Amino acid sequence: MRRAVNSPDYHVPIDGFSQIVEVPAGTRLLYVSGLTSRTADGSIVGVGDPTAQMRQIFENLTLILASAGATLDDVVSIRTYVTDITVWDRIEPVWHRHWGDVWPASTLVQITRLFDERQLIELEATVAKKEDR
Repeated sequence: MRRAVNSPDYHVPIDGFSQIVEVPAGTRLLYVSGLTSRTADGSIVGVGDPTAQMRQIFENLTLILASAGATLDDVVSIRTYVTDITVWDRIEPVWHRHWGDVWPASTLVQITRLFDERQLIELEATVAKKEDR
């Protein structure tokens, strides 16, 4: 579903980065609100551990997407908010595990804090799900 388009005239900062993600016609767009590492009962997974929180966020995203008939392969854009930009080297391998060599278009931003200060990461996504015909 996702097809990366990278211009040779602009820097690709890391392997997997997609400057543009092309989505074929006949898709419906889904917008996923910010997800954190909370579980269904409201507890926070991985307090103090950004890797554990990122893994839980992917688990949460997978569950939510399934309820709309979508998968991680349908994610075309993400925005990730972290309270400490230096955790990138700890969360990037989680992205690779889930998205391999073609990532969604992505933005990573450091913020002061999230709603609950125990949360280190929040991720929101745009999803393009092929219409069932």
